Amino acid sequence: MAEVQENAFDRFNEMLRSMDDQLQELRERFDDQRKKVGGQLRRRQEQVQTELRKSAVYRRAEQARQDAQKGAEKVRLRIYDAIGLASKSEIERINRKLNTLSRKLNELAKESAEV
Repeated sequence: MAEVQENAFDRFNEMLRSMDDQLQELRERFDDQRKKVGGQLRRRQEQVQTELRKSAVYRRAEQARQDAQKGAEKVRLRIYDAIGLASKSEIERINRKLNTLSRKLNELAKESAEV
């Protein structure tokens, strides 16, 4: 009786090991397929984007976006001029000039201190 139970237990453990091996194999196959499909999707996405960028509709839409952006920039600058505000680019330009003048003043101060 004990021998029969031991054989049944051994068979049961062997079945569990076999199922575990099969599960591991299925996981590996699933991962391989997932990677393969992911790569195919990325390549297809790039192809679609390339084709879209070549289309006349995309080029017209891109040109319209650029025109709208330029128009908005012009309007913004006119508003800034009307209310007396400096634009970011003007402030950056003035800041660069001030930094240059500051360096020159520091150099002159060092030279006068040495003399």
